Amino acid sequence: MNIIGQIKDQVAAYADVYVKLFKLNFIQRTSGLLSYLMFAMIGLFILLGIFLFLGFGLIELFATLGLSRLASIFIVVGIYVLMLVLLMACRKQVMRFFAGGLISVLTEGDEEKEEDDNEEEGD
Repeated sequence: MNIIGQIKDQVAAYADVYVKLFKLNFIQRTSGLLSYLMFAMIGLFILLGIFLFLGFGLIELFATLGLSRLASIFIVVGIYVLMLVLLMACRKQVMRFFAGGLISVLTEGDEEKEEDDNEEEGD
């Protein structure tokens, strides 16, 4: 009976490790996708309004400095293109930030469960 109990415990431990590995892989893939979606949503909704009115202000500023409205519009479009290039250059750092946050949120319950298990084993 003792041998069967040990085998059963080893199989249960193996299955537990396999399930945890599956969960971590799922969390990693999901957090990467969600971080990209969060990055896109933040970029579209928050910055859209800011850049829209900033662009109108810059067009008026350049127009009052003596440039034509068309030249002012092209200058503002050039500034927007430059900012887009800078945003794409920093894309990976922003995505890593959101992925790290999502991973910590998704694994928060697992850490508490492991702490409880460790405390029970120590008693």
